[in-house]
Amino acid sequence: MTEVKTKQVKVVPVAGRIGAEIQGVQLSGDLDPAIFNEIKQALNEHKVVFFRGQHHLDDAGQEAFSSLLGEPYAHPTVPVKDNTNYIFELDSEQGAKANHWHTDVTFVPEVPKYSILRGVTIPNVGGDTVWANTNQAYEDLPVGLQKLADEAWGIHTNEYD
Repeated sequence: MTEVKTKQVKVVPVAGRIGAEIQGVQLSGDLDPAIFNEIKQALNEHKVVFFRGQHHLDDAGQEAFSSLLGEPYAHPTVPVKDNTNYIFELDSEQGAKANHWHTDVTFVPEVPKYSILRGVTIPNVGGDTVWANTNQAYEDLPVGLQKLADEAWGIHTNEYD
């Protein structure tokens, strides 16, 4: 993958199979359509995109930006953060954390297309989020295992929450 750069937006891949950092963008709900289109193209290609230095982005700004991607969806079994419409807050100082492998809201009939995470306070050590490119993992399987995966059924529940 090569680095892509326009007048304002720079997309820098961060790993071989997943992820890119997008530079030169201040997220908001009123992004220029051409810039937003570049963000969506990078997201479709890299599956996960990162925006550093978004200190200006508050809850309202995050919700406004998320609405550009489609109709925001609140987690159906976990309450939203006070004074927000869709934000699920994980505050480690209050004991909340997602320290196990999971997928985001795959137990509903129409799985959300995107998830947005905003790190407000990032620790010097720890606090990592790891992503997996399951599309690429499937493509790398031998044909026999692809066929097995194609014919398998899974049940997604939210019993844990």
